[in-house]
Amino acid sequence: MPSVAVVKADHDPTTAFGEAMALAGLDEAVALGDVVLVKPNQHGGSGYTSAAVIRAAVQWAQGRGAGEVWVGDGPFWGIADARSYFAETGLLAVCEATGARVLDFHQGPFRVTATGSADLPAEVGFSEYLYEADVVLNVPVAKTHFNTLVTLGVKNLKGCLRPTDKRALHELELHTALAEVARLLKPRLAATIVDATTGWEGMGPAAATPVEMGLLVASADLVAADAVACDLMGIDPAQVRLLRACVERGVGEAALDRIEVVGEEPAGHRHRFQLPYEALAAGFPGLALHSDRACSGCAMNLFRALEVAHDHGQRVTCDAVVIGPGVVTEGQTLLVGHCTRAGWAALPHVRGCPPRVDLIREALTGIGTCEGVPRT
Repeated sequence: MPSVAVVKADHDPTTAFGEAMALAGLDEAVALGDVVLVKPNQHGGSGYTSAAVIRAAVQWAQGRGAGEVWVGDGPFWGIADARSYFAETGLLAVCEATGARVLDFHQGPFRVTATGSADLPAEVGFSEYLYEADVVLNVPVAKTHFNTLVTLGVKNLKGCLRPTDKRALHELELHTALAEVARLLKPRLAATIVDATTGWEGMGPAAATPVEMGLLVASADLVAADAVACDLMGIDPAQVRLLRACVERGVGEAALDRIEVVGEEPAGHRHRFQLPYEALAAGFPGLALHSDRACSGCAMNLFRALEVAHDHGQRVTCDAVVIGPGVVTEGQTLLVGHCTRAGWAALPHVRGCPPRVDLIREALTGIGTCEGVPRT
């Protein structure tokens, strides 16, 4: 039975981080002189692992005798300059203050791996730093996600892939593909520590809304950590397809009655998160979103465009929006992004991979030009 620690971290995540690791039986995860890699969620938009929790992870590893600590991630593939984004999120300042090394996974090197899986491309490239480090700490944030319902420890591993592989996953069945990534990387992970100090609900990953939770969740079993985090978010882990796919592959345990929770009792901290499509329905009643196999690039920019339109009191003038290759022609439909090109001859569309936020907003609200057949 895996053990998952839930610890209050209202004011001092540094102390709470150590408590969570000790309760989860991970006090000896770092040996003297080890190189420790901290992998936060720095995906490219709002709702990233907080700088305070990253600092806590770095200082915990240093306090356990790490010879060197690295902090790295690969944001979504559309970000050309990760260091500028890392500066915005506070990651860069944490590394400068603690002496940790900053890594942009997208710059390589990559270890190309034969997957042996029908659910993945024949080969994928993972950041070489995962293999050079002695200890890898997976430090995601608690957040909803329009594709996978939640983005936690398992989904956070997608940031370790080459940008081309990230895009390729969206051309496959995403849930099983991500579960296979977790299966391949599981041996490299020492622990998963979910940053639930501030969670993110609603139209994640790009336009989520903060929820103050004041918690850390830690385990050696990344699936169990995700399952307990889901419970804290008011989401039944059994409803998360990604976690079910992980269990089927033996990656970890997701059944709450087969997980030992130590520390805080989840029932006393549970907060029912608003899900992405609930947020969309509340903000834009009557608007249907079709997103089968869509990637995060179009999703992030579409959600951001909807957020800006909502903030400006603008009305969306179409009935449905499509991102991803599954073209839908019902009602007054707007196609967004290069993957919808099969329908461009017949339907209004916004070009780009991904299209710019301002162009999507103009097309959604009818205030700008939109290529294709005019809506009536």
